[in-house]
Amino acid sequence: MKNNQKWVLALSSILILVATSCLEKPKEEKEKHEQEEEITKAPEGIITLAEADTLYVNYTKNRADAILEFETNRQEEEEAKPFIPSRFVSFNVKDLKSYIAYVEKKAKAGGTEVDSLRVYLGNYGTKKKGWKKKNRNTVFFVPAAQVDGDYGGIYIGADGSAKLLYDYWSNEIKSQKSKASILPSLNTLFYQDESLILNEGGLSPPPKTDF
Repeated sequence: MKNNQKWVLALSSILILVATSCLEKPKEEKEKHEQEEEITKAPEGIITLAEADTLYVNYTKNRADAILEFETNRQEEEEAKPFIPSRFVSFNVKDLKSYIAYVEKKAKAGGTEVDSLRVYLGNYGTKKKGWKKKNRNTVFFVPAAQVDGDYGGIYIGADGSAKLLYDYWSNEIKSQKSKASILPSLNTLFYQDESLILNEGGLSPPPKTDF
């Protein structure tokens, strides 16, 4: 009798496991389907091909042509290659994913959460060697987050906490003044502020543009 009861209990347990797994499978499939729908759903901000072309043409007329004229007029005669204004900066998708994961991890360890990336416009100036970068425009990414009740681009301070970039410059001035009068702190001796800013993408001018 006891053996029969054991068999009944064992069989009941198996049936419960099977039933549970059958219930979980549709749930997992539903969640997977929802995730796939979320991925394939177009995000806000997607523009049409025609709108993109208009932006490109407007930039040519209102910016690129003026840059070309300006740079050509100041170009040294011995420079062999004619100046071609940059039209885009290319970043590898895998590198961008790694960068986003990296800044999210660093920000979290620093006590905040990155919720946006600011894309700043920049220019390499005359110090960059080589025709691909000299005087050419570029972009760089700055992660932004909430820090101490304020919001802006961030870096990681020497103490490991996230800090606002626009506070860095005033602190840097104070630091330069203090170095002349007092010994540096232990933090400055052993640790350094850490930038989270990304640049150095693949630069144009490309052989062929998309527009």
